[in-house]
Amino acid sequence: MESTQRRMIAVAALVCGFAVGMAGLLNYFKYRSTANNNVEQRLVFTGKSIENSIQASLSLGLQFSDLGTLPALLERERATDDLILSIDVFDTEGKLLYSTDRLRAARPVPAHWIATATKAGDKDWTARGAEEPAVGISIQNNFGLTIGHLALRYAEDRVRQTEHAVAGQMALTSLAVLAVAATLASLAMVAVMRGLSRDVAAVDKALASGDPARAVAATRHSPFRGAVRSFVETVRAAEAKLAEVRAQLQRGAGA
Repeated sequence: MESTQRRMIAVAALVCGFAVGMAGLLNYFKYRSTANNNVEQRLVFTGKSIENSIQASLSLGLQFSDLGTLPALLERERATDDLILSIDVFDTEGKLLYSTDRLRAARPVPAHWIATATKAGDKDWTARGAEEPAVGISIQNNFGLTIGHLALRYAEDRVRQTEHAVAGQMALTSLAVLAVAATLASLAMVAVMRGLSRDVAAVDKALASGDPARAVAATRHSPFRGAVRSFVETVRAAEAKLAEVRAQLQRGAGA
């Protein structure tokens, strides 16, 4: 019984560990998805504000490549969010027109930005999994034609650092919950196994006494009562059958 109790405690601890671990993983991936969506929506909101200013300037008859106030506007918007590394504006052919990063003026627009923006059409787009992740939106003129794209390059490493910090906190919390849950489950299992041990000992003692009625009475509050009663009835039936067979044998021998 002691070895069975240890095995049951181990099983209870494993079940608690699996449940807590799965809950922790689901919570982490849910947080990660929500955090990424929040970052994207936050950058899209900034991009929409810039797009509105660009469209207002285009309404005055200015050319897209000759918006003199746009560089200052981009710089102001970039300064409002420390997650943004740079804000770039490029045309539909991938030519860079404006950028808050002067070093990028001499470099071509990343190919994966152009490919993602072209595939997205007039919808918002996100370029992930690259050296220069960015969230972008299309810029349209008054006739609804796409004339360029606005890309907000952000610090993905900062997002990942935050995710790792949250993952560490979740891991510590999960370990604490696991310790409490495993302890409570083990205590409950010990209490149940001790009760079963007492019932088994009582049944064993009652059966060893040879008194069927006592055996049934001893299991009055035990989960083994049905099994003991069935066993006693089977034994009684077997004894009656044996007595009948003996009587038949004795009558045959007397004849």
